[in-house]
Amino acid sequence: MHPQSGRRDSHVCCGGAGSWNLAPLNESEDIVTKAMVKLSALAFLTLAACVPDDKGISTGTGGASGTGATAGTGTATGSGGSAGTGQSTGSAGTTGAAGSTSGAAGSGGTAGIGGSTGAAGSSGGRGGSGGSTGTGGSGTGQAGRGGAGASGSSGRGGSSGGGGARGGTGGTGGMAGGTGGAANGDDFVSNVSITVHPQTTTILVVTWTQAKVSDQVSLEFTFTGGSVMTSRAVAGATGMHRDVVLGVPSSTAITVRIVNKLGGVDYKTKDYTGTTGALPTGMPKPTVSMYDATLASPDRWMFGAVENSKGGCNNISCYYTQIFWLYIIDRQGRVVWYYADGTSDATSSFQRIAKDGEYIWIERRPFGGSGTHSVLKMTLDRQYSQVVQVPNLSDCIDVTTDGSLLYDTDPQWQLHELTKAGTDRVIWDCPKTMGTNFECYSNTVNWDPASDSVVMSFPSEGTVVQIDRKTGALVGRYGAGSGAYTFDQPNWKFEFQHFANISSRGTLMVSSHLPGYGDGDSGTMMPVAGKHSFQEWTIDRTNKKLIQKWIYSDGQEWPMYKGMVILLPNGNYLGNYGTGGVIREITPDKKTVFYVKFDVTTGDDFFNKMVGNNVLINDLYALNGGGPK
Repeated sequence: MHPQSGRRDSHVCCGGAGSWNLAPLNESEDIVTKAMVKLSALAFLTLAACVPDDKGISTGTGGASGTGATAGTGTATGSGGSAGTGQSTGSAGTTGAAGSTSGAAGSGGTAGIGGSTGAAGSSGGRGGSGGSTGTGGSGTGQAGRGGAGASGSSGRGGSSGGGGARGGTGGTGGMAGGTGGAANGDDFVSNVSITVHPQTTTILVVTWTQAKVSDQVSLEFTFTGGSVMTSRAVAGATGMHRDVVLGVPSSTAITVRIVNKLGGVDYKTKDYTGTTGALPTGMPKPTVSMYDATLASPDRWMFGAVENSKGGCNNISCYYTQIFWLYIIDRQGRVVWYYADGTSDATSSFQRIAKDGEYIWIERRPFGGSGTHSVLKMTLDRQYSQVVQVPNLSDCIDVTTDGSLLYDTDPQWQLHELTKAGTDRVIWDCPKTMGTNFECYSNTVNWDPASDSVVMSFPSEGTVVQIDRKTGALVGRYGAGSGAYTFDQPNWKFEFQHFANISSRGTLMVSSHLPGYGDGDSGTMMPVAGKHSFQEWTIDRTNKKLIQKWIYSDGQEWPMYKGMVILLPNGNYLGNYGTGGVIREITPDKKTVFYVKFDVTTGDDFFNKMVGNNVLINDLYALNGGGPK
């Protein structure tokens, strides 16, 4: 057969079905010819038995190409070419096209299965060749488009094409499909590193290179027994990034992911791990013996101060001699942040949360009076840190929303304001206002934003004053002394009170011994169980009277020095007992729902490690956002 036209050799021509037309023969060839004809007839009959129909002398036609699966579904299998027909050798069936694939969003497309190889035509007369090898369909699956952060699965390769009916070898299988997922979190970052903070071992520092721009980027982290927490999101610009893990206890393994948000979709990296360091030797550690999450404030942490006091005795030799530590603990009493200056004898117990930025203020004053008096402004990770010299700083500080520092001085006994710009002015002068015989040492400076006034407390005098910040005028005098507001309770007075402040509802809050107990500097050294109180008073300015709103004296603890009470946003109260080393969160119906103790195991249990200011917080990153705005 001619490979193109399908015509047969010259001594054979086409006739009717099953007929042969022979040229005339001479006599000498007759016997041989007859024998060949008989043999040919027998061969023909044998061949005819294998031909499927009576039209086999027509040129066999190759089978049609198999049809591929419809694009986008990735499920139908391309069908192979059908076998060629005809007596003579048919052309090999053409290979079926591979089904194209498009995966559904979120998972990779399944590859189309290759078309099966076309079957070869049946063998014909002389020179009939076997069917050519069918080629398997290409089976490269198109990658599925990633869903919300999940990679699509890889498309499967197409199946091998089947061999031709005669002589055709198997087709080649399709190639494996590409990996799905248009993007994942690891595409956005590289060079991720997690290290322990050099000064505060409970902080982990995470750095990375941002390879792709995102709308914002943050950290997501967790540890055994803790909930998933996140850092503050920032713009996801390309380049180097640094963030910190806050709120994790010491010596704790954590899992960290970097989360990029783009177009409303979160792309999270693989898990990275790190471990916080151990706490420094000598840091006081609290114990929590009560926490009722159903009644307590929703705040997760407490920010406070404590001296590593020797304790155990009722005189000054057991206090103000050791290092003061600032700390943040969780509701289980685990330390998640700390600060101390071991190079000085500075007293730091009136730390404040800034109101003009996201950082903290720490007063540093030598208890003996000599040395440098200053305040330290810093973020928790110390990326922002500034020391401000404050000559003659006496005992306590507070700060305002415009970034001013309020403080009192020793020995001038004046209330000062140091503005953000560095201007210092005297707001109020105690000796000039109260007289030279008045004991002007104050253990309190508290600013009330609503009235823009400052509250000071003079424990030796049993007197609290409220001063207009702008004018320095006396707004009110409470407790003892001429012109003071009277109490609605008979024979009432403040006894060595501490941390007087105006609450968010305008009431006066005071930590004070009950009347007749702890009077003056010597009386406070004589503890009596159940005779210290946390008090709240409604201020009746029209009648110049204090009306008792709430009092708690159920606690058996006693503060020889310090002590405080504040009103919490949920209506509970947070109080501490200073040298008693105990902190309580108390409900309005006087139930303790959070109890913390910095204990000293020797000596009198009235005298433990001395605690300073406390406040509950729910966002540690609000203390780490940077300096003044």
